[in-house]
Amino acid sequence: MPGGGISKRPLHVIVAADCSGSMLGPKIQSLNYAIAVMLPQLAAWDREQENASVFIRVVTFGDDVRWHIAEPTPVDQVRWRPLEIVEGAVTNMGAALRTMATVLGSDRLERRALRPVLLLVTDGMPTDDFDAGLGELMGTPGGRAALRLAVAIGHDAAHQPLNRFIGNPTMPVLVADNAEDIPELLVAVSIAVSRMSEVRADGDAVAETLLRSTDRAMLGPSDSDIV
Repeated sequence: MPGGGISKRPLHVIVAADCSGSMLGPKIQSLNYAIAVMLPQLAAWDREQENASVFIRVVTFGDDVRWHIAEPTPVDQVRWRPLEIVEGAVTNMGAALRTMATVLGSDRLERRALRPVLLLVTDGMPTDDFDAGLGELMGTPGGRAALRLAVAIGHDAAHQPLNRFIGNPTMPVLVADNAEDIPELLVAVSIAVSRMSEVRADGDAVAETLLRSTDRAMLGPSDSDIV
């Protein structure tokens, strides 16, 4: 910047969190705790960076899709408000992807922004038109360029849509066998995100980092494993 130091490049992280009825109880409690743990990890990394500055947004999906954190907020300024569940709510995951798409157009991202990071966390399968939502997301410059990561809570979560959301066969779906695994996995995600601003760090490099940092986590099937 004129008369000052080098301006940091924005790194936008958007979390889409499942708040359907099946998340009621220990799952949503663990997810709230996990996000609260992940944010300081990202904030500590952010403070060490000379060329990247992390901004957080969170969208929730159940019967309705809502912005839990609507404006891109510097990670060190986020004061986490726990997510809440509506009993019996369905899983409008496609609508959540469409909502993310609304902020990933070329008119909504800074020219100097790094590739966004999109994190999808769910314990189930979409109950709406997932394909349409994914199509809208991938129709935006930010959606196509983004590092897209997914955490499946339990092996009952549908892996096929999550693999399609990720769109990279070398990138695993992270599987939390139970609610207690969620914090460990989101810390692993924060480590992977930290690769985003490194020189020449591509998707395969981020995948390798993610795999190394989840040696205790069970990984979901790749696209080639799905019939």
